[in-house]
Amino acid sequence: MVAAMISLPKLIHTLSSSSSSTKTITRAISNNIITLSKKEKQKLGLVKEKRRTRSDKEFDKDSIIERYGSSSHIPVMLTEVLDVFSSSSSLNSFVDCTLGAAGHSSAVISGHPELKYFIGMDVDPVAHKMAQARINSVLHSGDSSVKVFTMLKNFRHIKSAIIETGEEKLMANGVDGILMDLGMSSMQVDNPQRGFSVLGDGPLDMRMDPQASLKAEDILNSWPDSEVGRILRDYGEESNWRTLQKKIAQARLTGGFHSTGDLLDLIRRVTPAARGGRQGWIKTATRVFQALRIAVNDELKTLEDSLYSCFDSLAPGGRIAVISFHSLEDRIVKQTFLDIVKGSEENVAQGEGCNSDLIKAIDEIKEKEAWIRNVIHGSNGAILTKRPITPSGDEEKLNRRSRSAKLRVIQKI
Repeated sequence: MVAAMISLPKLIHTLSSSSSSTKTITRAISNNIITLSKKEKQKLGLVKEKRRTRSDKEFDKDSIIERYGSSSHIPVMLTEVLDVFSSSSSLNSFVDCTLGAAGHSSAVISGHPELKYFIGMDVDPVAHKMAQARINSVLHSGDSSVKVFTMLKNFRHIKSAIIETGEEKLMANGVDGILMDLGMSSMQVDNPQRGFSVLGDGPLDMRMDPQASLKAEDILNSWPDSEVGRILRDYGEESNWRTLQKKIAQARLTGGFHSTGDLLDLIRRVTPAARGGRQGWIKTATRVFQALRIAVNDELKTLEDSLYSCFDSLAPGGRIAVISFHSLEDRIVKQTFLDIVKGSEENVAQGEGCNSDLIKAIDEIKEKEAWIRNVIHGSNGAILTKRPITPSGDEEKLNRRSRSAKLRVIQKI
């Protein structure tokens, strides 16, 4: 505990003079023996540089609010998504795998009068009603002749969704654009009866699909406590998972968990006061809720499988854009994209396994589209975002939901 009394100037001197001491102090900081603020860590050079490309797109706050109303309903990185698909010479078909309230899709339909087929997928029936109303409004205000198909399906079923349209061109040729916005919709978060929010009391549900059988309550009350601990560790990246696992197992003996309030009360009791001050428990609760939501909906495996299915469903030249909101999702998107284009980031980046004509074609696209910075070439596709694109500073100020968003794009050759 002596290390906790070391002053910042002393730390700076130690870090600059001894590599062995540096390792010891760095380990102490990571284990919370020494507590430093973010600014202090930056001064010591202990904050890793974020490997990302911040969007430099102008964010038109007034027109966005006029179109979508309150910030809770604003689609994340809308301008950047429109850029990804507006560069296409002809966007004849488009699939929104996470339709929500159709914030992104209504803008895509408005911006592409040549669009002939639109497929919107979501498992939430409430979202479907809102989406259909918004899409109908767009169609009635313009001269679009697009055929619209909205389906109550998880995006893992994209291939069957395309078949269900009965459109031979789509089945034979594939689609030109696919979007996945992996974030929670405000409709889900703001409704305490869905069980997603740490700010209100409601049932321990957390199902994206109301027809699914597994609920968060089932996991907390019935699953082996070792599995509950694994979920908290792997899906929530929660460092205090062992204590939480133990306390959850003990709580089962006195009635278990039947509401989000029950779970939040336990988290408040077991979260050390030193973790983020008086409100530190909220951060822990956010990680715990994320972990349970991922487990209830099998989100990570579904995402990985769906990315392969989506790429298979693309027409040559078609693109997939994925917006993720936490490191687990982003890691899966990155690694799956690399696997799709056949190789590691290092050898694919050098163009190994693809011919010069393909590299030339992608380089020509890069010259025409300013948002594309560094491309990873592959034998059957190209990752157009070697580093993920993150929202502009202006968007983050207006829409707090966007702060953790990362956009990655892959194109089929």
